[in-house]
Amino acid sequence: MTEESVVATAQRLQPQLVSHFMHLIQQQHLSHAYLFNGADGTGRQVVARTIAMRLFCQNITAEGLPCGQCSECRRILAGDHPDVVTVIPDGQRIKVDQVRYLKAEFTKSAVEGNQKIFIVDQVDRMTTSAANSLLKFIEEPVGKTVALLLTANKNLILPTILSRTQVVDFLRVAPQALASALADAGIAPSQRYLLATLTESVQAAQELTTDDWLKDAQAKVGQWFTACCQGDERAFVRVQSELLPLALNRDRQGVILDMLVQVWHDALRQQAGEVGDQLAFPQVAQASQQVARQLTIDQLVTIMTLTLATRSQLAGNMNFQTILEALTLQILAQVTR
Repeated sequence: MTEESVVATAQRLQPQLVSHFMHLIQQQHLSHAYLFNGADGTGRQVVARTIAMRLFCQNITAEGLPCGQCSECRRILAGDHPDVVTVIPDGQRIKVDQVRYLKAEFTKSAVEGNQKIFIVDQVDRMTTSAANSLLKFIEEPVGKTVALLLTANKNLILPTILSRTQVVDFLRVAPQALASALADAGIAPSQRYLLATLTESVQAAQELTTDDWLKDAQAKVGQWFTACCQGDERAFVRVQSELLPLALNRDRQGVILDMLVQVWHDALRQQAGEVGDQLAFPQVAQASQQVARQLTIDQLVTIMTLTLATRSQLAGNMNFQTILEALTLQILAQVTR
């Protein structure tokens, strides 16, 4: 992504937020700590980088935006500016050595000027102890510093951090715009609605479709769902034989759990008559219709509640296979009672 496109993308995704932060910087009213909360694809990273560029830009445009051309802007985009400290997870977690580096940088003054900015992406992937150590520096900033903490789920952030930062909720991308973008990217029609429920990023959607991973996952989750709808105990066996092999890493585990939510959401929407031609799992529409007629609204809501709870279980480091097997047994109990 070029420096021009960073600013342009930030303006396209979050025009009001970009305007707001550019005004705050111009008026020198920027606070020392913000929590950017928004789903993937809503522009958390590009807005943060635009703010960093604006703080150091040597040639502010007439619209009050960073120029994207000066040496400061280019260094920031290249990750070479000593007063712009960026931390992203190394693998599944923000590691101990990354936290040490961050803490060391918090104690230092700016190298080249009088201000310093910290961008910590996916801050929810910090351990509790690391988050608590970060809290200390949020409460007692050294010099003129700004901390931008980025997350896709503020519910996973410690309440103490939430209370000491200004929480900025990013607007979701319009579904029609996303569907159009997915179509332009060549995503199959049968996958577009599902992808629109899983991510707001076209790039992330394309990554999920690489090597037909999503197609395979959509089929396997659909088969598990059909077995559950029929009260077939082989749904429990499908967890190990079909769903677990799809969970290549923790991120994909989360996607699988989100897909389980959506396949049951299809049934709930079928019962309410709100579906039309928009189904996340069109290949199991018949099973979805049948279970919608078979179960009461209370039973479907119970199942939805159970599936929604799996995400927090995964965040709490509960074993993925255990989560799926327990959920399957609980759903079978609802269907066969």
